[in-house]
Amino acid sequence: MEDLLSGLNNNQLEAVTSTEGFVRVAAGAGSGKTRVLTDRYVYISKTLGISPEHILSVTFTNKAAREMRKRIRRYMPDEDGGWILTFHSACHKILKEDGHLLAYPSNFMVLDEEDQKSVLHKIYTENELSMRDFPFKKCLDEIEVYKSKANYVPYLTNNTREERAPDLPDQDKRRSLDFIIREYMKIQRQNYWVDFADLIQFVLYLFRVNKSAREKWQNHFEYIQIDEFQDVSAEQYKLAKILSKKHKNLFIVGNPDQTIYSWRGANVGYFNNFPEDFPGTKTILLDINYRSTPEILAASNSLITKNTDRLDKVLKPTLPSGEKPEYFHAASRTLEAEHIANKIIALNKAGVPYSDMAILFRSNYMSRVIESTLITKKVPYMVFGGVEFYKRREIKDALAYLRLAVFGDDLSFERVINIPPRGIGRKRMHALRTYAQEHGCRLTAALAALAPEQLFKGTKADEFLQILDLSRQKARASNPFEALDYALTVSGYETFVRDSGGQDRLNNINELKASVREYVQAEGGNVSAEEYLNAISLLSNADTEEKKDCVKLMTIHTAKGLEFPYVFVCFLNEGSFPSRKIRNIAGMEEERRVAYVALTRAERGLYLSDAEGYDSQSGDSLTTSRFVFDIGAENLNITGKLTKTHLKRSQSYIRSRNAEMGIANPAPKAALTAGTTVYHQTFGLGKIAAVTQDGYEIVFENGKTRTLSESAPLSIID
Repeated sequence: MEDLLSGLNNNQLEAVTSTEGFVRVAAGAGSGKTRVLTDRYVYISKTLGISPEHILSVTFTNKAAREMRKRIRRYMPDEDGGWILTFHSACHKILKEDGHLLAYPSNFMVLDEEDQKSVLHKIYTENELSMRDFPFKKCLDEIEVYKSKANYVPYLTNNTREERAPDLPDQDKRRSLDFIIREYMKIQRQNYWVDFADLIQFVLYLFRVNKSAREKWQNHFEYIQIDEFQDVSAEQYKLAKILSKKHKNLFIVGNPDQTIYSWRGANVGYFNNFPEDFPGTKTILLDINYRSTPEILAASNSLITKNTDRLDKVLKPTLPSGEKPEYFHAASRTLEAEHIANKIIALNKAGVPYSDMAILFRSNYMSRVIESTLITKKVPYMVFGGVEFYKRREIKDALAYLRLAVFGDDLSFERVINIPPRGIGRKRMHALRTYAQEHGCRLTAALAALAPEQLFKGTKADEFLQILDLSRQKARASNPFEALDYALTVSGYETFVRDSGGQDRLNNINELKASVREYVQAEGGNVSAEEYLNAISLLSNADTEEKKDCVKLMTIHTAKGLEFPYVFVCFLNEGSFPSRKIRNIAGMEEERRVAYVALTRAERGLYLSDAEGYDSQSGDSLTTSRFVFDIGAENLNITGKLTKTHLKRSQSYIRSRNAEMGIANPAPKAALTAGTTVYHQTFGLGKIAAVTQDGYEIVFENGKTRTLSESAPLSIID
């Protein structure tokens, strides 16, 4: 045990050895919480002699559970970590054992999202509905909302169940969400299927109606520890309360500054107000950071202190000093991407492996310009938690429509002939391939020949041929941007994606259009669709072998829980990050927590950037993110051409957004006056000689006089 506990700081040691009662650990980023959870699990088992079978350790991802089991085996080689699970996996395990009490077989099937969409497709087909009426995403969201509010579990599980799912209107209107939900529930019941949302709801219902089952599991779990508690939902919180009621040993770890999943039901209040529901709670603060340099922590702390709904804590560094985080302001998105790529190349030449570097962005669509630049500069990279931009389904679909208009190739034809659906299924495609082979022609010609035949009656073959002809004419007469935009409109593909509820996919299509427009502008407007497609193939056909030494690209949500020696956070523009979708104070504070997560991933180097120009999604003029101002000039090494005009325009835009959202604008800083001693990071100490209309005239100790703007990075020296 000495080896287990060696190297722990006082607060970590207290957390590991606090085994009894209710314990809340507020763990800052990089404070060693994973080691605390692992060591505590081993401590309870080895020191107290508790069988691991009676320790429930809940993580939020399967990856985290695997990592914890791996660490534990260093001390307990034979331990399989059977109850180191996510909430949903733990509930699945409980239902496998006791699901028969709900008249469910032990081999019940859990539906994933694609399975759910297949069920919806069956309902739509049988009732002559389309995604234009009800997008899949909207239906799945409504089903989840219904299940979070209705007492629906008896309908699925009781032998003497009602004919209709509860809390739904009693009418049979086929063109209503209520009808679709009823049909979905009916199919679920007939097949004893369980979807993701059901797992916790089924267990909560089982515990409510079956006292013996509830007491069995309450007795079973003598110790419960839950990671990432700031992200628990109402149902997960309720389950934790029920399971810990007998032994009253509940240990929670979380960082409310990293609550970034409210859209998934997370409520930071469950962590912040934990002592109110669990009297006698001991709170332990892990505020010593072992990950980042003091300069990175100073920037991170400055950012997050602008939130009001938080437990007040400031991370304390242990690493030696390094460089201030760099903030680079570019004249365009392209120049921003080039700056990032050049910085990565310079670091690599200085001996930093590519694998030590990560580029983080708010949304997946933002990766396009970064990827294109990395490819051009031959920097190896991989997209984590997503698909490389030019390999994403909607991008390949969109480019296939343009390629079909230009080249008429069979690969593009087969990719888009039924997107959106046109009734040309397997049997008809076989007929087209056979005709094309026999006559030595392309599939487009085969379709033109067979469209009048009986086999293709009731399909949209004629409509597709007309779309193809119109797109071909447009491609010949226009630049690639206009040709692509026209093809996606006339084909109905863009509407299809929109009706499917695929906002992320729609964002990617908009980003593709923006990239084509940039290409046309860069080529002086005199470029054909064929030339564009040939150029883009060099990007999309880049080396796809797995690269071990490569830069990692990912969204900030994907990066949560990870750390990297060098981190680039890009696109720090108002409307991009924070998102333009934010509408209130709570949303903005969560968005700031997302930014905090991004900053605290960095160990030795942090590089922030934004650009001027126009947003590819909204078309709005780009302004600098409020998060840059929150961090403060004193915590940044500012590079790039950041003008006073741009700063004023950005701050004005932020104030107007705040007014719309009901967020109070900060009071203006007190004006500096003549005689004030100030410090400038480049010029050193100086004294304000005069206050001018645009800023300050300052005489520095080196004898030089400089006229600086109001936004200059000046610190007052008392």
